[in-house]
Amino acid sequence: MPLTDPVGTPVAATRPWPPPPEEPGRSASRLAWYAAVARWAPSKHNTQPWLFRITDEGLEFSSDPTRLLHETDPLQRELVISLGAAVHIACVAARALGHTPRVELCPDGGTRCLARLVETGAHAVTELDRDLLAAVAGRRTDRGPLDATTLAPSLPFDMQSLASDSGATLRLIRTPGDRATLAALVERADRQLAQRPEVTAELRPWLRETGDPRPDGVPTDHTRGPASYRAAFVQRDFSSPESPPAVDRAGEDRPLLGVLFTRADHPLDWLVAGQALAAVLLSAHVAGAHASYLNQPLEVPALRAELADELTLSGFPQVVIRLGRGGDVAPTPRRPAEDVTVYE
Repeated sequence: MPLTDPVGTPVAATRPWPPPPEEPGRSASRLAWYAAVARWAPSKHNTQPWLFRITDEGLEFSSDPTRLLHETDPLQRELVISLGAAVHIACVAARALGHTPRVELCPDGGTRCLARLVETGAHAVTELDRDLLAAVAGRRTDRGPLDATTLAPSLPFDMQSLASDSGATLRLIRTPGDRATLAALVERADRQLAQRPEVTAELRPWLRETGDPRPDGVPTDHTRGPASYRAAFVQRDFSSPESPPAVDRAGEDRPLLGVLFTRADHPLDWLVAGQALAAVLLSAHVAGAHASYLNQPLEVPALRAELADELTLSGFPQVVIRLGRGGDVAPTPRRPAEDVTVYE
């Protein structure tokens, strides 16, 4: 049965990676294919801060030190979350190809190897495996209005279970009071970050005007423009005078909101948060939803602590996410697989 995405489009027509290897006995070829799929994980400003190493022991995930964001991610917390998302997506690729993955977390959490994927045997491929692989290609960051009111009522609870299975907790922000608290914190953080020239200077190299051929960064039309600041939950504005906003759609913003948090706050916890994030994003896409982020408070240490306190989280917030049905959003570019994959 051919792979299809959640709305029935054949994946072969849209998948942004090479066909899977046909040599069943060559594990290195499979690991390289998992890495090619994992490139489509989310990352802050689409920096794609990962390196994939194929060794005799498996597929290793480490960071690319040339892609650090020193001003807003000085501890590399968000970078490691991105790597965790790539780990989960590589596991999705393995299961869709009929192999059971096991993730080994490197004990010191160092940059040389944060995690390793190894194959442990055969896996009976399910329809869900196919749908999740298709969701890797179809997933979008949508900063326009999102509507969660028509999503399946079970979806929030399914996503909470997926986060828990990964070792994190997804706290849904449902009450008017909690939503107002979150909105105020996002607005305050966005304003504080905008007042720091060094933050603006750090973002500028990652902005991509229409027609820019570089395979990373944020397209400047993937934004609501000035409407970002009028939204109930302030979105980052990446727009420029040369790129009209592409997602400033009409419609009320009625997203499902959640905070992913972990009990501790060390690199391996960040890796777990990334795995949970990818699981939630792919499940949401299969259910027909897009997502975007409200992470501004997490980039201001005092406001990150305030968010945890005000929302009575029993841990450390790692990602703030908004989900709902959105519009048509073009994919962001990715670096070629050969640029991020090495053999050792």
